Amino acid sequence: MPDLWSVLLFVTVWLTVGLVTAAWFVLRAGHAHLLWYVVGGLLGPLFIPIAVERGRATTRPVDVREGRPRRTGGVRVLVGVDGSPDSDRALRAVARTLAGTTGELVLVSVTSPDRIGREAEDERRATRRMLDERVRGLPGDLPEPTTEVVVGHPADALLAMAEAHDVDLLVAGRHGHGLRDRLLGSVAEDLTRRSSRAVLLGSLSDR
Repeated sequence: MPDLWSVLLFVTVWLTVGLVTAAWFVLRAGHAHLLWYVVGGLLGPLFIPIAVERGRATTRPVDVREGRPRRTGGVRVLVGVDGSPDSDRALRAVARTLAGTTGELVLVSVTSPDRIGREAEDERRATRRMLDERVRGLPGDLPEPTTEVVVGHPADALLAMAEAHDVDLLVAGRHGHGLRDRLLGSVAEDLTRRSSRAVLLGSLSDR
């Protein structure tokens, strides 16, 4: 029979591998739920192929409405919109500070690649309604925005759409720096590390 230290070592390695994989997964895939740490801890090394496979979701637009850029040019801006207070602050920051210089505006919302069938369609419709509400609240001196609902992982999808639209500036909400954000990862921080374009984090308070 294995001795107690061998059992403890096995359990420690099992949990460590699972938790490290879970940490990579939530940061890479943007699955903002602490339950993944429970899954990783229980499955240990068995979670590695699951995380790798689920982390490969391809970005694909599922609902696109074309806007009208200004003919005179200007800064091309893409804003990640998810309906959160941080996201709304980021959008208001664009409206407040860049309205006169924005030549093209793209609003992108990312939905989960894990939902299928009716659940995926319900999420797409709810996301479209949220985007339409944000568009109605924009000031008239901004160009008519293109709005896109995209399936994928948040950071990957925003970076892919920024490339597709060849924007000058990528805007996203910034979350806090508490324990929850360290455990779940920050899409904003991922964007700043990986983007080859200018990134504005909408962390400014409303004025």
